Amino acid sequence: MNFEIFYMQIICFGFVLLAANFGGKITRHFHIGDVVGQVLGGIVVGPILLFFIGHKFPAYRQALESLHFFTFVFLSLVVFGIGDELSKDKLNRIGKKAVIICFVQAFATFLLVSITFLLLGFKPIVALIIGSIGIATAPAATFVIMNKLEITGKMRNVLSGLVVIDDVIEVIIFSILCQIALLLNNSTHFSFATIGNIVVPVAKDIGYAVLLGLGVFILLKILTKRRWLFPKANGRERGTILGPEFLSRLITEMPGPSVETFVIVWGLVSLAVGISLHLHLPFLITAVAAGIFVSNFHGRHVFKSLRIENATSMYTLVFFALIGANARIEAFHPENFVFIACYVMARAVGKVGGTWLGCKIVNEEKRLRQCLPKLMLPQAGVAVVEAFFVATILGADGEIILGIIFPGLIIFEVFGIFLSEQALIKWRSWTTGGGEFIDEEERIREKIQHEHLHMYNLIHPEGIHVPLNVASKGEAIWEMIRTLQSAGLVHNAGVVLETILERERQGGTTLGDGVAILHGRVPELGSPVVGLGVLPRDRSIDFGGGEGNVSIIYVVLSPSEKPELHLQVLAAIAEFLSNRDIRTRLRYAANELEVMDIIKEHSNEVNNKRTGDSHV
Repeated sequence: MNFEIFYMQIICFGFVLLAANFGGKITRHFHIGDVVGQVLGGIVVGPILLFFIGHKFPAYRQALESLHFFTFVFLSLVVFGIGDELSKDKLNRIGKKAVIICFVQAFATFLLVSITFLLLGFKPIVALIIGSIGIATAPAATFVIMNKLEITGKMRNVLSGLVVIDDVIEVIIFSILCQIALLLNNSTHFSFATIGNIVVPVAKDIGYAVLLGLGVFILLKILTKRRWLFPKANGRERGTILGPEFLSRLITEMPGPSVETFVIVWGLVSLAVGISLHLHLPFLITAVAAGIFVSNFHGRHVFKSLRIENATSMYTLVFFALIGANARIEAFHPENFVFIACYVMARAVGKVGGTWLGCKIVNEEKRLRQCLPKLMLPQAGVAVVEAFFVATILGADGEIILGIIFPGLIIFEVFGIFLSEQALIKWRSWTTGGGEFIDEEERIREKIQHEHLHMYNLIHPEGIHVPLNVASKGEAIWEMIRTLQSAGLVHNAGVVLETILERERQGGTTLGDGVAILHGRVPELGSPVVGLGVLPRDRSIDFGGGEGNVSIIYVVLSPSEKPELHLQVLAAIAEFLSNRDIRTRLRYAANELEVMDIIKEHSNEVNNKRTGDSHV
């Protein structure tokens, strides 16, 4: 090896790590996301630095290009990891609705982007490849925002399922189109007869790629096999080993997530991908096939090993930095701006419109139709590495694709993440009892002011539990749900529990002075349900809201389709509890009848006051 290339590789690697690290910190500070900063950091030490020093240090360019192989290895491992989500059990949990939504948005995006570039005069195969890359979605930054906002439950589950299916669809379509493009490049002319001759070779290539994936699975199963241990006696195996010997051998011969498994996976996937590329096979099909075989016929410890000790964050940083470092300055040529703008517009319409249409077709609830489409916009690693790949194998046509996809990725990461955060904030507002749509707040305020609800009309005597003998928050929640279920006011206790716990994860529901209001919106309800529990006199429990212990607990459940009704009920309870004397009397109530008397008395006072005001 040339010594100058050798030390220049070390310098490049140091530059890449530092630039990506500091770039990620800067963009994180502005709430844009680490990925954008890592890519931009790579651009600084790659094409920008090369613009100034490339003519003096040609070895620097060679050193950067020599490191580019890592992006293909890492992408292959990401695609292999998708297999973890494609086990039979997880696919069953995703459900038909998510599958339909995903297929509709993927088809809409592919169609819109492809047609756009066909109309712009691109070759059919180039337009189709750009359309396939447009399908890819990058949820990493979105899930970071979800973690920050503490969003769990349905939104996280639905988005996880959508992204997995979306990426599998994209990988398959992209891989098939790349094989077709390679065969067309080797043909002297193009005709419909040529298309007929392409089908069989492409099918063979995909079949060989799947066989390579099967080989990776077989080797992983052999090398990471869980061996049940038996002592040997007279050359035969009898009984299990007990005691310290069993434990010591168990650790070494029955591996869970481990560094050893981590190394084996990386090694085998790298070998298979290298062979695929050498044989001009669809290497992503090899990786995803291996992952599917492992998830369904081996064990999840293989995938867990890829995330051991947070190693993934380190490799992700290097991955995105190298993507930026190996970008070409020509990709940002002004003549590409029209194509980039068309790509961004067509993909945005396809993702947002297709996801919304898919939700509409499966009759998904309105709040999901409002939030989910924006969460499908971010696009990062898979798309840009695929663009680098086609730039490598397709020559000038591939360079054009790279020049469009790479800037488009940065735009989608910046604006896609911003829109995703706004959508998730709106979702959290919904789950905490806020308006369902962005322009709904004024209408809700008007209904609260003009359509008063009374506690006496809201609460059913059988929904009251006094005294509520519980010792913890969890016990209190479950006991109140059981009270409402016993009264016939709710029927699916599990759904109610999940709704309340999801709301609790968004933030505390304690109001101070010993009061807490557990609340949420349940699709199956036709009218509001209110429950009230009061702990025995001089007793309270910690609700973890930082407002002291709680002795009065309300449960408020309302229909999903009426957000204003939910807030009206909360407003009525707030009005009722605003009276200190009422709070004191509730704490000293001996049974449900006394509580109902307090509520009735308050309602009469409010009615008399409003009647007097109207006469005045």
